[in-house]
Amino acid sequence: MSLAIQDQIPNNHCYGCGTLNEQGLQIKSYWQSDSEANCSFTPSHHHCAGPTHFLNGGIISTIIDCHCVCMAIAKGYELQEQMVGIGDPVWYATGSLEVSFLKPVSIHHPVQLMARVLEASDKKITIECELYSQSQVCCRANVVAVRVPNSWFESSLDTK
Repeated sequence: MSLAIQDQIPNNHCYGCGTLNEQGLQIKSYWQSDSEANCSFTPSHHHCAGPTHFLNGGIISTIIDCHCVCMAIAKGYELQEQMVGIGDPVWYATGSLEVSFLKPVSIHHPVQLMARVLEASDKKITIECELYSQSQVCCRANVVAVRVPNSWFESSLDTK
């Protein structure tokens, strides 16, 4: 089995995908081809919506966003002809996230995310994603990830 994309990205403290965030969701994404990746996520009882048998929409949006942005980061490294996590850091962030919630998602079953890169450039990567639960498409999303400078991670950018 190949290494998860998230396990190759250094200094990632993100709630959804950061390996350095012990309290986070710890999602793992795996390339299936040069433009497609999947992710499996098993919800916990505290990820519920109002009804305790459905997955919260914010959690759904987070795992979709993190899966796709991690794909964008990995694709960005590829565009720079670098291995993920090697050499100058490459970072993308969410420029837009559009999620269509088609069906409620059961909290009692793992979900599968299937995403593919539609367009990729050094400045912007567009990805479409589907979330499946019990073999049914429950959500569709489009994510635009935009390249951000490494200075974005400096604490001097904090606003007061």
